[in-house]
Amino acid sequence: MQKNNGFTLIELIVTIAVIAIIAGMAAPFMNNMLLNQNLNKSTNTLISVMNEARAQAVLNRQNVEVDLSLNTVTPSSAEKEKMREKLLFGWSPSGKSELKTSVSPIVFDMTGRVSSSMTDVVIEVCNENSGEKSKIITISRMGIIQQIVEGTC
Repeated sequence: MQKNNGFTLIELIVTIAVIAIIAGMAAPFMNNMLLNQNLNKSTNTLISVMNEARAQAVLNRQNVEVDLSLNTVTPSSAEKEKMREKLLFGWSPSGKSELKTSVSPIVFDMTGRVSSSMTDVVIEVCNENSGEKSKIITISRMGIIQQIVEGTC
């Protein structure tokens, strides 16, 4: 009589096939989850940068600029100096997230107000180039930063 100590080849193939089917069904949900996480991270980072810039403007009693088109990887020497002195802040989206609206540099004055615009500044961040979800951030003339509920791109 022979003792059965392992799995047969057919049992292993069936198990691997079931795992592959489950992984195939879960992959699209993982992609959506990653896009949403990148959107959340980009939005939260942008809000943090805006809050820090506003706080620096009030703390140092100087105008502080936030440039959303600034290349923070390779800034010029003048931009590096301003960034070191905390008078210039940059932001770039993470992952596939992108900035949908083009925004001129935002300048916070020494009281924390936005001095670069006569109206509220509206910034929209999409989860990808042709994405479905977006988050809208508004900055009032008084410098109050608010995140509005998710929108669509």
